[in-house]
Amino acid sequence: MGLRPGADRFPCPHHFRDARRHDVALSPRGEDNSHICLGRGTPMLGRVTVGLLFLLLVWGNLVAGLKAGLACPDWPLCHGKILPPYRWDIYMEFGHRVIAAVASIFLVALAARRYRKYEGAARAVPIIAILLLLTEIGMGGAVVLLETPVRLTTVHFMIGLLVFLLAFFMMTFDGERERPVLSFRGPAALFLSVLALIYSQSALGAYVRHLDAGIACPDFPTCLGEWIPPLLSGSVLAHFSHRTLGYLVLLTAAMLYLFVRRDPGQRGNRPLALAFLVLVAVQIVVGSLVVLSGVSYLMTALHLAVALGLLSILGHLLVNAARTERAALSLPRG
Repeated sequence: MGLRPGADRFPCPHHFRDARRHDVALSPRGEDNSHICLGRGTPMLGRVTVGLLFLLLVWGNLVAGLKAGLACPDWPLCHGKILPPYRWDIYMEFGHRVIAAVASIFLVALAARRYRKYEGAARAVPIIAILLLLTEIGMGGAVVLLETPVRLTTVHFMIGLLVFLLAFFMMTFDGERERPVLSFRGPAALFLSVLALIYSQSALGAYVRHLDAGIACPDFPTCLGEWIPPLLSGSVLAHFSHRTLGYLVLLTAAMLYLFVRRDPGQRGNRPLALAFLVLVAVQIVVGSLVVLSGVSYLMTALHLAVALGLLSILGHLLVNAARTERAALSLPRG
């Protein structure tokens, strides 16, 4: 008889053959070990879509930082043309539109494929992604035609983040090799709460940015020379609130790491929790550089890129916790 390698040696779903050319299942029947693969085999369509949305968000931040949002004053054309006249600020805004168009095509393709593969309530994910995409396109045009109002541009950014997170979900679960899973209890609920906190902090940061309150507190770590500024209103209040919430995020990240470190069931999440804590600390340093550089557009773009990295790490933590709970529920009870 041919030797059959054990599932514990090869946890990822492969198709090997034994000495007699018979198919060998390297994972026990009924057991899902896909979470051990750390993302290997993720369909390219999902990866490219998430990558494009990441680029789109960061590029949009660069456009805002360079004050090029109205370089194309009309929509959907740019200066009344499909290909606008060459000028660097025009092509920064025009490039943002081109990236958005390409990312939209990939997102529609990804959502259509996931809708066919998903079952039950999970089908709501691609549907919501498409609805948010359509809303985002309409709001993008309104932002230009209404000359970038602060609240509308902030909501525009918030919807973009939601689309990014939904695309991340569809990248992770293809519905074929692994069916979608999400949990709202136990460690998964904790990770989801922290994700909501980071999302809120990112939205507040966008509001500060579009309010031109980035240097309302021109010093760091103090604000207007005081730990608590004498005047808490308007742009100073928005900026100081963003800073205060940032310190709360750092404290939360430290507590999250301690929880994961002490819980034996979260052993596989320890590297991610540590990475999250380190990246939050890096984010605070980058935030200080945003202020001290006078809101440099490169620093603000890096600030957003790190925020997207934080959301991605939390997404992985949340998915791993949900997978662990699903595996525990699938075990036979004695």
